Amino acid sequence: MENQITPLVFSEKNTGSKFSDMKAGHVGIRTAKYNEILKWYEENLDFRIVRKWTVGEIQLAFIAPPNDNDFIIEIICYDSKEKLNREEVKSGYNHLSFWVDNLDRTIEELTKRHIPIERSFSVPSIGLRVAFISDTFGNTIEFCEELQDE
Repeated sequence: MENQITPLVFSEKNTGSKFSDMKAGHVGIRTAKYNEILKWYEENLDFRIVRKWTVGEIQLAFIAPPNDNDFIIEIICYDSKEKLNREEVKSGYNHLSFWVDNLDRTIEELTKRHIPIERSFSVPSIGLRVAFISDTFGNTIEFCEELQDE
């Protein structure tokens, strides 16, 4: 019995949820070695670089699997000298991200549920507006929507 193959069986979708527009987005990974991690994913797993950009002293990149445009990894590299003056740079998992259709509506529902919004801002260089919360164990969760032309 222990080697029996058991496929995943999902419970019924909750289409009535206030968060029913939520879709998997990306996972963020911190590193102090930006070029090395990008090279590793490219050379070993054939990942593609979708976009590279810098915000202040932070170097970022979105990378995607070779044949999948529905999932990305966000690489986050802090300038180690600047970051070490404030806190230790820890490599590894940083956050889990979800796409939403309407970030204002998501923020409103989170607030109704007494979940504090830690920060929210626009990132025009990648066309996103984002908001961050933490779960009960301190894991960071990001919600993203595409910026709209005004």
